[in-house]
Amino acid sequence: MYENFGRAALADICDDWVIYRNLEPLDKRVPGLKHAFYDMELRSEQIPRKQDRDYAKAAVWFVNRIQQVRGVRTPIGELLFLGDTLFNDGQAFANMIDESGWRGACFIGAERLDQEPATRIEQETIYIANRWSSLAEWVAALKAQGFRLDASTAVIIDIDKTAIGAKGRNDKVIDRARLAGIYRTMDSVLGEDFDQALYEQHYNELNRARYHLLTADNQDYLAYICMVLNTRLISLDEVVREVESKSLDSFEQFIRWVDSRMMINPSAGEALREVHEAVNGSVRIGDPTPFKRFRRQEFVSTMEHMGNMPDSASVQELLENEITITEEVYQLAQWLKARQCQILCLSDKPDEASRPHPRVSPDLAPLHRAQTHRVGVDLREALSKL
Repeated sequence: MYENFGRAALADICDDWVIYRNLEPLDKRVPGLKHAFYDMELRSEQIPRKQDRDYAKAAVWFVNRIQQVRGVRTPIGELLFLGDTLFNDGQAFANMIDESGWRGACFIGAERLDQEPATRIEQETIYIANRWSSLAEWVAALKAQGFRLDASTAVIIDIDKTAIGAKGRNDKVIDRARLAGIYRTMDSVLGEDFDQALYEQHYNELNRARYHLLTADNQDYLAYICMVLNTRLISLDEVVREVESKSLDSFEQFIRWVDSRMMINPSAGEALREVHEAVNGSVRIGDPTPFKRFRRQEFVSTMEHMGNMPDSASVQELLENEITITEEVYQLAQWLKARQCQILCLSDKPDEASRPHPRVSPDLAPLHRAQTHRVGVDLREALSKL
């Protein structure tokens, strides 16, 4: 079913038009949030999250500025959005349509081979499919509906679990690389005192929706909380009890709890004091990526899982051991690019987990330039008929 189409990089479809969580474009011809938040009509330079209305305002502004830099006089009038989650990607798309007034369509994919191929429509414009190969049917339907799919069309592609590590097919390798980054960080902070089995137990328990008031579904928060629990400064039983009684309902409150425990028992928090102060400082200024030490190690681990398998590896070996490019997304993006559509990779993935750090990983390529295998279903024949 799946094929190996050789190696490529995300930059082959989007060049340097990549924007991560900090909302600072990699192509510096377009200014980022820090310098342009006033022009974006945002209240401050504080970084919004993907489902926020301010994120949509910034994204629409970026698309219009990129169109100018491309030298295309035709204004953007259509938006295509490719993602893997209805909550984050679907909401970002809906907000962008509200902000811009553009005509739009969104594809949310997740491979579910244990189910018969199926699609459904949400909110009239969001197409949800259990096969990534349904992208060909989706774009054919758009063309039949009169979408221009030309220089007036902006195409936004999510990165993790969409452009790479296709959800339901290859996403577990992304999760494994993230955990490897966490364990590297824990080893460097806690040394021989790090209990990996205990960490996994805590991580698996707290990485659930019932704790989202505490973790905000933020991997930085979750990694830090589990590190604190690993030092036994606070116990999991205490956290569960406080959450269930609604006495603990935010990460900021957890930070204050750690502060008080470290004051009472300074020696117990000695190993984590430096990390705690860095995380606390980032949280105070509204940085949604406060555990930067972990994210930099996540980047190293991610790069170790890209292009790491030999070309002779079977498709199954690639999907189990390497973060691969989703071939259906790659082929559709190439087809749209040939029609002069604007292609932008827009992701809530932290910059620190996507780009080399001069001290930690100076010799590594940025994620969008990393060569890795393309795996998926061939859509070229179907696309050639459109």
